[in-house]
This record gives sequence, C-alpha cells and structure tokens, in this order.
Amino acid sequence: MRAALPLLVSVTLALGCSEDTEVVPDEGEVVTPPFEVSGEAEGLLLVWFDDEGAHAASRRSEIPEGHRAMVRVDDLTLSPEEGLDPSLVYVADLSRAAGDGYEVRRMPREAFDARVEAASARPAPVAAADGQDPDADVIIYGASWCGACRQAEAFLRQRNIPFVERDIEREPGARQAMMEAARGAGVNPSGIPVIDFRGTIIAGFDRGALERAIQQSQPAAPI
Repeated sequence: MRAALPLLVSVTLALGCSEDTEVVPDEGEVVTPPFEVSGEAEGLLLVWFDDEGAHAASRRSEIPEGHRAMVRVDDLTLSPEEGLDPSLVYVADLSRAAGDGYEVRRMPREAFDARVEAASARPAPVAAADGQDPDADVIIYGASWCGACRQAEAFLRQRNIPFVERDIEREPGARQAMMEAARGAGVNPSGIPVIDFRGTIIAGFDRGALERAIQQSQPAAPI
C-alpha cells in the first residue's frame, strides 16, 4: 500500500494539471465574444477567405455572400487583458443572424489558418524580413495574411525607406503598441495595416498619405 502512494499522488497531480489546461476543439465552441457582432459588424476587423487566400473587410456587405459563413472577427481596440489568448480566434457565421447578432465560435488560430490554406491550396504568406531595419523609424503594424500590409512594404522598399514590420497577432506587445500610437494621434483604426511613419500615423495602405508623409519628412533644401 505504501508503494502505491507515489503513484496516486502523481496521478492526482496530472489530473489537476489537465483541469488547468483549456482545450478548444478545432471546430470551435460557441461563445459570447467581448465585443458586439451584429448588423454590418462595422468597427471590427473582418477576415474572410476564398481560393486566393485571406482578405480583410470593414463591414459584412464587403464580403461576397458565399464566403460569409466563416469570418474571423476582431476588435482592435481591446487591450491585451480584454482580448483573447493569441492562440485562439473568434470566427462568426455572418451568413445568417441569430437573434440580435451572429453565432460566434472560438477556435484555435491554427485550425482557422489551416482552413484558409486548404481553400487557397497554398500556404499563408509570411512577412518578408528583406529590407527591414531594426533601427528604422517607420513601423508597419500588420499580420502575415494581410495583402495590404505586403503592398505597403513593397511601396516603401521601392522608395528605399527602411521599416520594421510588427505582427499584431503573433508578436507580444505589438497590438498594444499599435493602439497606443494610434490613440496618441487621434486615430481609431478598425483594420490593418497601421503605419507609423516617423510619428505620422496612417491607417490602411494609403499611397497618397504615404507620399505626403515622405515629402514632409525630407529635410528642406538649403536657400
């Protein structure tokens, strides 16, 4: 009996550890997110996908009808404490309303990403490190799937402007840094990229705004 005690203790400890670890199934579980998902879902970052990969939208009507059943939803204004474990995402069925809103599931990020990759038959794009400078004073806050973020990066590379790309979904502190910089400039972004161009905050990939920021940051010609 005495020899069995260590085994009993180890089993008890193992059970205790398993209870502290939350396991979310790949198909997700229906939950109530910490933000409202109803109507056009405006003010949220909406990520839908098709055979070309993932795309961002700012309202439900921008998403083709056949691709509204599985849409990632996120509120960029939430602080890390109010948000979600980075390994999980909220996914809404925007094809039909349920009561006052839409059904929302919480699922592993890897499970959602796998569905995007399967639909597009190619891996999700990875942010390129080429051209990045750790001492750069231009920051692109974005995500690996964001096409507009890649366009902004290409735009800056063409003009030989060094930058740093920070992934708000995978890099600790990046999302909070983005929102603090945006709020400090009086900007309330609902999507990405958010570009900090030497202190000027630009929401989205706006060529005109970037061109103006470049011109304004250049030293004045001597008289």
